[in-house]
Amino acid sequence: MEKGTRAAWCRAAGLVVLLLLLQWGGETVRAGLRFERGAIAAGELWRLGSAHFVHLGWNHALLNGAGVLLCCLLAPERFDRGLWRRLACLALAVGLGLWWLSPQVPDYVGLSGVLYGMFVLCLLPQGLRGDRSAWLALACIFAWMLWQWLVAPAASEEKMIGGKIISIAHVYGFCLGLAGVGLAWLGRRWRTAVRRHPQS
Repeated sequence: MEKGTRAAWCRAAGLVVLLLLLQWGGETVRAGLRFERGAIAAGELWRLGSAHFVHLGWNHALLNGAGVLLCCLLAPERFDRGLWRRLACLALAVGLGLWWLSPQVPDYVGLSGVLYGMFVLCLLPQGLRGDRSAWLALACIFAWMLWQWLVAPAASEEKMIGGKIISIAHVYGFCLGLAGVGLAWLGRRWRTAVRRHPQS
């Protein structure tokens, strides 16, 4: 295993361990970190980001931990030193989306919204480079996201995780992933233009 790939898997494993440690903390930790509209209105702003790292139960935490490992398998290059910055940005942005755009959501926990963004960040660049399997995987994720949002989450999945699925968080994460890929593309174009036409 190459050094970069090994480091990527260490970061992915570190994130999964963090999720499991927070889950081990039980209801006390979850209550202090979850998205809770009343608490955020009272000034507990950290909940906008921290909510994504606590879960409804062990099944929920393990499912999202498996999602982290799958992301790393698909695109280990995305688990570089910028991983924590990407996670923080996605978590905060999804939290702000829930706060501003979804007033009907009183509380929320779980990494799934952030994971949808990570899947886009992992798969879309590969698809744009001509990887058909990446397009297929992204299409499946997109279809499942739309089904949960526009039709209804699967009752069996909600039973497994122990609570209601807030599907709009997945939509926010997916859209933020698209925005992230777009901004990265614009940044590369700008840097290329600067190199080609340096100011005298």
